[in-house]
Amino acid sequence: AIFLIGGPGPRRRRLALHFCEVMGLEAELVRISRDTTESDLKLRREISGGTALWSDQAPVRAAIEGRVLILDGIEKAERNVLPTLNNLLENREMALDDGRFLLSAARYDALAKTQSAESLKAARLIRVHEDFRVIALGLPVPRFPGYPLDPPLRSRFQARAVDSFSPEALEGTHMTDPLAFRVTSAPAGDSAQWPRSLLALAETLRAIHESSPEAGLLPVSDEAFGGVASHLRAFPLADPREVLRRYYPYDLHSNGSGAAWGTASTTTAGGADADKGAARVVEKAFERCEWGTASPSAP
Repeated sequence: AIFLIGGPGPRRRRLALHFCEVMGLEAELVRISRDTTESDLKLRREISGGTALWSDQAPVRAAIEGRVLILDGIEKAERNVLPTLNNLLENREMALDDGRFLLSAARYDALAKTQSAESLKAARLIRVHEDFRVIALGLPVPRFPGYPLDPPLRSRFQARAVDSFSPEALEGTHMTDPLAFRVTSAPAGDSAQWPRSLLALAETLRAIHESSPEAGLLPVSDEAFGGVASHLRAFPLADPREVLRRYYPYDLHSNGSGAAWGTASTTTAGGADADKGAARVVEKAFERCEWGTASPSAP
């Protein structure tokens, strides 16, 4: 089992799905939330033709069919939910509410040598496919809100931090990084400076957010800055600063104080100042970049 941990954005999910595509594997995706219950991970009663039937959920289907189970948002699950998967992750075993029992491929095959197929079926033993894999996706806690994984569950995973890349690395990975693709895929003859400036601004804000969380910056999303790039490509006369505010609303971030910058009447100690400080950081980084023929307007 692998745990991909990183900041907000679709990169971790895209990596997991891209892995499945390259390896030719089927995937079962489960979006975890606070409303996720044990029945969502095992079996659920469903009405079909006027009859209540047990329906296998994604983890059970993935285990039986040998698919890749992707658990998206694992940090959002309540503490009493994910331990349901502990035994399935470690021993490839799980007892189901309808009387069936998932058994690891090794143990099932060993029993098959001494027991008949009819006896195994009568015992309601189900073989877990040897190709069954699990990929969990989550945010780092406590930097972001959520629940840290329990030590027993955390020990089931090999963690991999999905960090942002340098501008040099981004320029060489068009197919794996949508921001680099949209920023560096300028048409022939396009001499505008804004693509490189946008990429440099994104990397600067990423570095500040990771090294100085107290600055109060919003997490830098590849989708947000990719949206800026697509917008400026379609509307080259648009003001880069206003487009940036549309996709990366740094001047509305309240830094936990509950009030937007410029509209706060009462805030906690340092709340409004922190908001203005975060916005000033973005403004200064913006002004250091060369934006070509477009002249950024005043904030």
